[in-house]
This record gives sequence, C-alpha cells and structure tokens, in this order.
Amino acid sequence: MARSKSRETILKEIETLQAKLKAHDKAEAERLGGLAIKAGIGAIDISDEDLTREFQAIVGRFREGKEEVAKPKAKGHRGAGEAQAGADDQAA
Repeated sequence: MARSKSRETILKEIETLQAKLKAHDKAEAERLGGLAIKAGIGAIDISDEDLTREFQAIVGRFREGKEEVAKPKAKGHRGAGEAQAGADDQAA
C-alpha cells in the first residue's frame, strides 16, 4: 500500500492553512474593529477587561439556546436511531 502524502507535503499544507487562518483572523479583527468604531466604542472610557466582559455577554446572548459545537450525525445503519428492544440479549 503506497503512502498518500509525505510528511513534508503535510507540513506544507499545515503552514498554508495556518497562514489562511492568520489572514482570516486579521480580516475579522479589522471588520469588528471598524464596526466598534462606527458604533462609538472608541469614544467611551472603558477598560479592556470591562469591554471584554461586555463582548462576552453579547456573544452569550447570541449563542443562547444553541449548541456550541454541532453533534455529528450518524451515517449508515449502525449509529442511526435507538437499538431495538432486547438487542443486547440477542448477542449471546
């Protein structure tokens, strides 16, 4: 059985993805910073700790009732649904 990728190839892919993530985070920071300035946050006197706490409260309000990470959906018949009644007894 042949290897699908070399270690070097995988490391290059990781580097590429890390660069993409860094660029994404930078773009999001610029977008959110612009929105914050537009909303007037730059004109108020608030500590970083208080501002962070308020941002966390906003995030909490929008995540309320939502799962943070979606549960994986079962594929095929093995994990789909409940086991039949007495299924454990039939294995013997």
